Amino acid sequence: MATNSYRVEWVEIIEPKTGEHMYANLTTGEFVWDPPEGVPVKRTDSNQWWELFDQNTARFYYYNATSQRTVWHKPTNCDIIPLAKLQTLKHNTDCTPTSTSNQATQTGEAASSRGQILSLSASTPQLRRKSNDLCRSSSFSQRGAEAAPLYSNWHDSHLLPLEHFLLNNSRDSDTDHSDSGSESLTGHEPDNEDSDQSEGSYLPHRLPHKPVEYLNLPTSSVSTELREQKERLPVPVLKPLAEPPFQPEREADMEKFAADNLNLGGRGLFRRKASVRDLLSWSARSLQRPLLASSKPVARQALDMFRQVQMYMGDRKARPGVSLNSLLMDILGTAHTQALLRDELFVQLCRQTTENPRRDSLLRGWELLTIALAFVPPSPAFQPALLGYLNRHRDPGFSRVFPDVSRWPIHVQVNHYATVACQRLERIGAGGKRSARRPQMDDIDSARKQIFQASLFGNTLREVMQLQASRWPNRRLPWPQVELSQQVLRLQGLSTEGIFRVSADVDEVNKLKAQMDRWEFSEPSDAHVPANLLKLWLRELYEPLIPDSLYPECVSEPMTPRRACDLVLRLPTLHRLVLCYLIRFLQTFNKPDVIQHTKMDASNLAMVFAPNCLRCMASDPRTMFDNARKEMAFMRCLIQELDTECVRDMI
Repeated sequence: MATNSYRVEWVEIIEPKTGEHMYANLTTGEFVWDPPEGVPVKRTDSNQWWELFDQNTARFYYYNATSQRTVWHKPTNCDIIPLAKLQTLKHNTDCTPTSTSNQATQTGEAASSRGQILSLSASTPQLRRKSNDLCRSSSFSQRGAEAAPLYSNWHDSHLLPLEHFLLNNSRDSDTDHSDSGSESLTGHEPDNEDSDQSEGSYLPHRLPHKPVEYLNLPTSSVSTELREQKERLPVPVLKPLAEPPFQPEREADMEKFAADNLNLGGRGLFRRKASVRDLLSWSARSLQRPLLASSKPVARQALDMFRQVQMYMGDRKARPGVSLNSLLMDILGTAHTQALLRDELFVQLCRQTTENPRRDSLLRGWELLTIALAFVPPSPAFQPALLGYLNRHRDPGFSRVFPDVSRWPIHVQVNHYATVACQRLERIGAGGKRSARRPQMDDIDSARKQIFQASLFGNTLREVMQLQASRWPNRRLPWPQVELSQQVLRLQGLSTEGIFRVSADVDEVNKLKAQMDRWEFSEPSDAHVPANLLKLWLRELYEPLIPDSLYPECVSEPMTPRRACDLVLRLPTLHRLVLCYLIRFLQTFNKPDVIQHTKMDASNLAMVFAPNCLRCMASDPRTMFDNARKEMAFMRCLIQELDTECVRDMI
């Protein structure tokens, strides 16, 4: 029973098969038959829903014991009893011998008195299963290991939005082949029935050159020495950034996409059409045609890309010499060059992460999807469908129920990938401020690491402050800006000719950038390295230092010092402090004795930093060229006239 050292809350639930009353403790996860004495108990009613977890789909569903209704989506304006989370809590608590014996005693007494084991049973939403698939378990208790899909999105009467709009709006194509069949769900096909599979091997799940692939996930490849060294470092774990909000209204209007894109051709002698379920469920076999009709002009590249996706996920053997990163370079390079293949890539990944029976394959598929969204966006027409697919794999409560990352179950890991993918989709998709780009090898490594360890680069100022809050809760300025500025001064930047204008060694800049993401800082070879990295940090901010809303006024003429200083006062507080600190730092270089050495006066400094602080959104070259001159005039006025006493001695 619960102790008095903390508050408990008991609720009454009704076992659906027997109709008998049981009582659950929302704090400890304890279940008993008899009402607990001396504590308040919340009685059941028709407005009570159970939150249960389905092992086959790795998703939560909701069951009303009164109406015996089962739904996938979380009901609103009602009482939610998180039985699945209580079961997980109880399972984690029962790992110790003492708690195990106590739980066994309690369960044994209940079983002997009632003649049955206490179990929570409810019918999960019925799914259409393949003929060789195992039936769904109807018990809430943990199931044994089965060769069944880890993830399923299928339901006859309630498909997820991605499948629903494809099903209702699919268009027949002229293709007379099918890629789907009754493949086994137990693992690899022998050779994927491809002639190129006689050689090569399945790629390992971890990159071989890095001991820790996912910085916040457990891995057996980490040596004891490295683990102890990591534990000794006074470095806080970088928690994921704030989750993007759910926006159901942005998932609407998806019907227009499938009418011209889903490729449901006939197959076999009688040209029987493939079902949407077959086209959008995991397969170890090759595609015989692109999934989307729009990919027909680049069909061969689409099929090659799917084989590369299978290699990356470990569902297909890779040729000798192929690595995970080289596959990513090929996949994303193709998607960047051929815009028609971007939607094809995302549909292929949605397919391979649906009803996938292999844990490693499923996680690597989600990893590939999340990395891809850091470099290439879907089309505006397909974006709502992809957003709906991602949101159906998210649950904001997981971060509270599963705070220990080392014990994340599969569905919580998928939830995390989906959450990060949603944030990246929001920033690179329609309405976002990032554009498609061809990745380099270092970019891919960074995009993978930042899934579980948020970066100090490329986020907003507020997010940077949030990341450093656990280490320096009283700092008012971003640590990267302060540290890099101080490093420039320590390395004789005031006497370095061409400071901020001369390029630094790219490898050394990238190395220092990676170190700062680990809260480390080694002294660079010269002042150009931190100077270049400071410009990079400003340039990569997701929201520019001068917000877009004030940009038109910053480039309007005539620009005077008074007007420029008045605009600074209208900036958000954090942006104003960061800009004032930057201007105060640059003012130290705008002195005659310093300019004599650096050859960088106010005009030169303004020319270098204006594009890093202001962001021109125009695409017309003439407008961009004309605005560059006006941006420099604005920055020059600030360097020469802005009063920065407000940030004196501030860090």
